[in-house]
Amino acid sequence: MTRDRPSHCAPDSEPPAVAAGTNLRAIFDSMGELVMVRDCSGRLTEVNQAFLEAFGGARADWTGRWFASALGSQKPGESRRYDVAMATRRGEAWIEWTETALEGGGTVSVGRDVTQERRARAALSEAARGKSVFFAAITHELRTPLSGALGAARLLRDTRLQPDQAAYLDAVTSSAEHALSLIDDILDLSRLEAGRLELRQEPVDLRGLIEDLGEVLATRAAEKDLSLAHAIDPDVPARLKADPARLRQVLFNLAGNAVKFTETGGILIRAERAGDMVRLSVTDTGPGIADEDRNTLFEQFERGAAERSHAPGAGLGLAMVKRLSEAMGGEVGFTSELGKGSHFWFAFPILEDLPATLDPCLSGRHVFVASPCAIQRQAIALQATALGARTSPIADPDDIAASLERAKGTPVLVLDEAWAAHAAALRGADQPIRVLALARPSTKDQFAADQRPEGIDGWLVAPVRARSLAEYACRTAPATLSPGRPLPEPPPLAPPRPDGRLAGRTILVAEDDPVNGLIGERILARLGARPVRVADGQAAVDAVREQEFDAVLLDLRMPRLDGREAARRIRALPNGRTVPILALTANATEADRAECLDAGMDEFLSKPLDQERLCDALARLCPRENRARVG
Repeated sequence: MTRDRPSHCAPDSEPPAVAAGTNLRAIFDSMGELVMVRDCSGRLTEVNQAFLEAFGGARADWTGRWFASALGSQKPGESRRYDVAMATRRGEAWIEWTETALEGGGTVSVGRDVTQERRARAALSEAARGKSVFFAAITHELRTPLSGALGAARLLRDTRLQPDQAAYLDAVTSSAEHALSLIDDILDLSRLEAGRLELRQEPVDLRGLIEDLGEVLATRAAEKDLSLAHAIDPDVPARLKADPARLRQVLFNLAGNAVKFTETGGILIRAERAGDMVRLSVTDTGPGIADEDRNTLFEQFERGAAERSHAPGAGLGLAMVKRLSEAMGGEVGFTSELGKGSHFWFAFPILEDLPATLDPCLSGRHVFVASPCAIQRQAIALQATALGARTSPIADPDDIAASLERAKGTPVLVLDEAWAAHAAALRGADQPIRVLALARPSTKDQFAADQRPEGIDGWLVAPVRARSLAEYACRTAPATLSPGRPLPEPPPLAPPRPDGRLAGRTILVAEDDPVNGLIGERILARLGARPVRVADGQAAVDAVREQEFDAVLLDLRMPRLDGREAARRIRALPNGRTVPILALTANATEADRAECLDAGMDEFLSKPLDQERLCDALARLCPRENRARVG
């Protein structure tokens, strides 16, 4: 194909000098890559032997012809790179051209066949997508029975149990939660590899997230006689925008590993502000990281010496931490000294934050923290400082009395349960003092009862929440109580009871799994609702056609019709246009959420069903004035 030369290129202009010499032609012909030289109009002035082998013909057949590939507008000496699908003698091929502009006009281009590379990348991408689909399917099938086991355990917990039965139930719950966590790690890893993991940016209460995580891990730590504590610096935003589930996953992996591998001492979880980032760290007194493990610690299926010798694992935890931190625009790292512990940290950017609103309610108070555990001393001192108090850590019980004598006002002493026997001797007529025992979940009862050690006014459970420290440190003993006499304790929490918000509601539950269906029915009944259960999507559509409901709960994966298609058909019914529809799913992904909303659903809940979340959603979506007529 030929065309007229553009006006800016003279008809009798000579080809660029780069193609003139026979020595240069010999060099081009010796190259394995394709070489072509074009003038300023795009016509060929020189091609090499590899070019002729690819496209056929003789050199003279190509000279002066216009070559159909994109022309650039580079300055002399500048290069650009692009891929073009071209018809060659061996069939269609992808050629990657590196094109350089020449002095005086024209270009020289070097091309290489990248067809196999593109096919390999496409195959890898397709394999990653296939693996992601496979993992999504298999993990859903695994999560469904585990969700049923957890839901049943939660229902059973609200019944009257003997202490040993409650312990067995805790073991069942812990094992099921661990299995769910591992399944989530595997699924997230497959999504990350396929580039399909989507992050949800929403307001996060970071303090609440850390304190809740501390309570989850407290039992495991207590079983190993470890101290577990957390502290949030006062300049950390009270609320910020992040993906709460991924944030919790990163922190749970770091803190969980610390509890897993630490045999003596304790673990400190801390949040600090570092410029425009928040830094979460986990410090432990564990075995440390061996030199040979440091370079591969964050790789998939790699397990350090401590894990290989002490506990089983898949080696996914730290790999997930690294991949998730990168997905959130953050970074992760660690320092460690063999035999003395490790310090893991994760920093992520602050996308949007509200100023810290922690009330400095202990301003003017002096809080002493007496504990043999350095981690507890540091954590509680940080918490008290954030609340406005002066703090003094005490590492030796013999130093407590002298330290208190120098205090002004009414000092608060947080006294480790190991030193509780010293409390009675600290009472003096001339100086009022408030003593709070620092207990573990398993030992708190001995400080809450009348037989608590003399001199103890109250108790805190480690890991201590800032709110609890503020509340109990500010309390003043009533005048009718002598020093050391137990303060009245709040009544024990009663088992959850229906609050009546769903009384009289008729709720359709479409769930093909019998265990999860039973759990849904029992939870709704506890909340005062009247559940009606069907086992597939088509039955749900038929039920709505025949009867009015206050709300419909649809499992996403059901026989005959899945939840999305069932929602679409319900919305097409005259009495289904306004009924609230809630999706239930074992795998709660952003893609699933978007598809459910597109199908006309109003809410998206993950399994195992959380009673409070379900109740709140139904109470919000089902106004009291709109009661369904029972069919």
